[in-house]
Amino acid sequence: MPAIMDAMQVELKQYTFPLNRRYQDHIHSPDGLRELAKSSMVMKLLRELDADGHDVSGAAAEVTAMLSYIVGIGAVLRDIETHAQYVMAKAKGC
Repeated sequence: MPAIMDAMQVELKQYTFPLNRRYQDHIHSPDGLRELAKSSMVMKLLRELDADGHDVSGAAAEVTAMLSYIVGIGAVLRDIETHAQYVMAKAKGC
């Protein structure tokens, strides 16, 4: 029985993606959200799970869709901000 338990322990892989306070604060900022589209711990975890033979295609598709939406919303918000600045400048007679 101990040999079986040892074999099971060998096959169990640890996935570690700890959160540090600075990173937590950073990802709650507009720049941090944009960076998630380039480098996400969730995507890294999914890639590791995939490499280990787990089918995570559904989860990866969902995360990709969410990150794309976040990036798209960010671009729209920047466009709205630019337009609002233009309108304010015109309203002030500049």
